[in-house]
Amino acid sequence: MHIFVSMKTLRQVLTTITVLLTAVASYGAKGDIASPDGRTKLHFEITEAGEPAYSLSFDGEQMVPLSRLGLKTTDADFTEGLTLVGIESSSFDETWEPVWGQYAEIRNHYNALTATLKTADNRHIKVEMRLFDDGLGLRYTLLGEGAAAITSERTEIKMGGDYEAHWMAGSDDDAEFDYMHTLLSEITPEAMQLSAGRVRNLVECGISTPIAIKSQATGNHLAIHEAALWEYPGMILAWDNSRRCFTSLLAGDEEVKSEVSLPFSTPWRTVIVGDRAGALVESNIVLNLNEPCRLEDTSWIKPMKYVGVWWEMHLKVSIWDMDGSYPHCATTENVMRYIDFAAENGFGGVLVEGWNVGWGRGERFDYTQPYPDFDMEELARYAEQRGVELIGHHETYANVANYEEQMSDAYKYYEAHGINSVKTGYVGSIAGHKHYDRWMVDHYNRTVTEGAKHRLCIDIHEPIHSTGICRTYPNLMSAEGMRGQEWQAWNSGNSIDHNPTLPFTRNVAGPMDFTPGIFDLRYHNTINRAAATADGGVNREYEYRFFVNSTLAHQLAQYVVFYSPIQMVADLPENYRQMPDALQFIVDVPVDWAETRCLDAEIGDYVVTARKDKHSEDWYVGGITDGEARSVEVSLDFLDDNCKYEATLYRDGDKAGWDSYPTDYTIEKRRVTSADSLTIRMAEGGGFALQLRQM
Repeated sequence: MHIFVSMKTLRQVLTTITVLLTAVASYGAKGDIASPDGRTKLHFEITEAGEPAYSLSFDGEQMVPLSRLGLKTTDADFTEGLTLVGIESSSFDETWEPVWGQYAEIRNHYNALTATLKTADNRHIKVEMRLFDDGLGLRYTLLGEGAAAITSERTEIKMGGDYEAHWMAGSDDDAEFDYMHTLLSEITPEAMQLSAGRVRNLVECGISTPIAIKSQATGNHLAIHEAALWEYPGMILAWDNSRRCFTSLLAGDEEVKSEVSLPFSTPWRTVIVGDRAGALVESNIVLNLNEPCRLEDTSWIKPMKYVGVWWEMHLKVSIWDMDGSYPHCATTENVMRYIDFAAENGFGGVLVEGWNVGWGRGERFDYTQPYPDFDMEELARYAEQRGVELIGHHETYANVANYEEQMSDAYKYYEAHGINSVKTGYVGSIAGHKHYDRWMVDHYNRTVTEGAKHRLCIDIHEPIHSTGICRTYPNLMSAEGMRGQEWQAWNSGNSIDHNPTLPFTRNVAGPMDFTPGIFDLRYHNTINRAAATADGGVNREYEYRFFVNSTLAHQLAQYVVFYSPIQMVADLPENYRQMPDALQFIVDVPVDWAETRCLDAEIGDYVVTARKDKHSEDWYVGGITDGEARSVEVSLDFLDDNCKYEATLYRDGDKAGWDSYPTDYTIEKRRVTSADSLTIRMAEGGGFALQLRQM
C-alpha cells in the first residue's frame, strides 16, 4: 500500500497559500519567487511583444538568462501577443515514501507561480512553475473544452555562459550514442555526428536529454530534462550557438505532434541546479513532478538482482534463435542451470531471452508460443521450487503493431505461469513512427499500465528516456536508453569516460538497466577467435580487440554508482565461480536504498557514491574513474556516531588497469567508525566497492 507520510508528521502538512494578483496589481506583468531555502530564484514576465519569459539564478549566478516560453496549436499561437490574466502563488510541502528507490523518504517541497495568459481571441493557457531548492519544473496547461492539436513548443533555456557541457547527439529514434565533453560553443553538427557515429537519423542541431552542464567560474551545475511524459512526444533540445540557447523540439515527423483533450497539461521541463556535480545525482525533481502512486497494492513489486542467458549470446556461446548454427540459449536444461546458480547465491530472478517462436527468420513473434526445447510449465515449477522467479522477455524487432495485438494475451500468459517481470525490446526502425513520437510514448506507457493489471514489472530496452512515471506506476522498474554493457561485446567498447558520465546524465532521468558485473574482462569472443586463426596463426591483438574497458573492482562499484532497483549479475555462472570472494560483494549489495549521497565527483572523470541499505544499518560505497588513475579520500562521517562497522574493501590491485591486468583485485577488512577516513587508489579505468556492516 502506498502511504502518504504527510498524514503522519508535522513536516508533511500541506501548506498551500494562494493569492490572486491581476495584471494591474503591484506585480504588474511580472512575478518573482524564491525556493524554500532562498538559494534558487525565478523571475517571470511578459515581454513587450506579449511573450511569456523567465530567468533562473542559483546562489546569485544567473544560470538561465531571460528565456521565452510558449507553444502552438493548429488554431492558436501561445508564444506572443499574450496578455496576463493573473498570477497565482502557492507553497507545498509533503514527504512521501517510494515503493523502491534511492531514498526511503522523499521530501516534495516547493514554492510555485502559475500565470494565466490569454490570446487576443480569448484562448487561455497557464504556465505553471515550481521552484525547489534543487531547481525548476515548468509546464503548460491548455484551458477550455474540446480538443487541441499541438504542433510545436517553444521552451527556451538560455545559458549564462560558455559552460562545460556533457551531452550526446539528439535523435527521435535512438539514445545509444557517445557522450561528448565540450564547451557549449563547441556543440556543432560535426561534433553531433561524432557522438552518433554512423547513425544518420539525427535531429538537426539537436541534443538528447538529460544534459549536464557546469559553470567553470562558480562550480555550479545544472541538468536539463523532462518529467511526467504522458500523451505527448519526447523532447529533444535544439542548440543555437549564436544565441547560446536551447529550445525544446518535439519528436516525430508529423506536423501535428499531439492531439489532446482539453484541459491538457504538458510534461514538465526540468532544470536541476546545485553547487556540485553530486547535487544532480541526489535530486528528486523528476520524481516529485510526477503524480503519486496509483496502485493500491504494490506488495508484488520486488527489487532484485537477476541472472540470465543474455551475455552468453553476446559472446556467441549460444544464440536467441533455434536454427542450429549455434546452440540455442533458452533450452530447459540451460535455463535450469541459471536457476540453480541464482538459487545458490540468493539472486531473485533469471532472465530468459530467445524462448519464444519468431526469432531470426523474419517471422512475427508469438508471445505465447515457446520453442519446442523450452518447457515453460516445467521451468516455472522448477524456479518456484528453488525460490527463484523467471523473468520474461518480449523482443519486438520494432514490429510494435504485432506486439500491441498480442500484449494482453502475452501478459495473461506470463501471469498464469507465475512470471512477475518482463524485459521488452524495440530494436530497429518502427514503420511509420519514431521511438520517441507521441504514438510510441503511448505504447511504452501502455506496457506499464497494462502490465500493472497483470502484476507484471516492466524493464524497457530501446525505450523513451525515463521521466519519473515510475512514481505513479512503480511496476516500471528500469529501462535502458544509453550505451550499456552490451556495447563492450560489439566493438572496442564504450569510451573510457562513459561510465563516470552516466550518473549525471542518463541516470538523472531514472533507473537504468546497465547490466553490470562482468568478471571475464578479457573474454574470447567466438567469432573473433575464428577470424584471428583463419590463416593458421593467432593474431592476439585482433583476438583481444573485444573486451570490457574496466577493471573488476570497477565492475563491482557499478552496483552502487549506477542506480536501478533491478540489477543484472550479467556474466556467466562459470566465470563467477572462479572468483567467489569477489562475487560475495554482488551477493551482499542491496538494490533498494534508504539514503544516497554523492561524496565526490567530477563529471566524466570520477564519481564516489555512498548508499544506505533500506533494510539494515549497513552502508555501501562505490567509486569509479576514467582512464586516469587517482586516489580519493573517503570520509566516513555519514556513518552513525558511536557505532562500529566492519569495512570490507574491494579495490584494484597494484598491477590493475583496464588495459592491463583488469582482474587484479585486493580485498581488505578493518574496523571503522564515523571519525575515520579511507584513502583509496583507483587504477586506470578502475574503481572500488566498500561494504560497511554495522557491528
